Amino acid sequence: MARNFHELYSEAELPLPSARSTGFVFAVVALIVALIFRRHFWVLMPALGAAGVFAATAQFAPRLLEPLNRAWFRFSILLSRVMNPVVMFVLFAVVIVPAGLLMRLFRDPLRSRRAKERSSYWIEREPDHGSSSMRNQF
Repeated sequence: MARNFHELYSEAELPLPSARSTGFVFAVVALIVALIFRRHFWVLMPALGAAGVFAATAQFAPRLLEPLNRAWFRFSILLSRVMNPVVMFVLFAVVIVPAGLLMRLFRDPLRSRRAKERSSYWIEREPDHGSSSMRNQF
């Protein structure tokens, strides 16, 4: 990755989740699919079967799920590299751009708009307190 950032973004090795937890996650997802399609027998039975197989394999033979675990982990990293920029763009477009447009329409915090009724753009300030204000600035 580029080295022009102030933080070090190294390609650190992420720890692989356990095959048992991955198996149980797949079992729960299969159960959720079965619940959603409970009225459709042709989806319900395979989903329940897959949930049972994943749960039993995760409980009694998690080593069989190692290839699936590695593949799922690699897919998740690829998915994060694609989705993170997309999500950041959507947040920028939905939150930052409208806030900036509203700020430009209704406020002028830098007082950059011309005001014909003003005789000067000078901002009046309180009188200076002498050199004591320079010693303890904060």
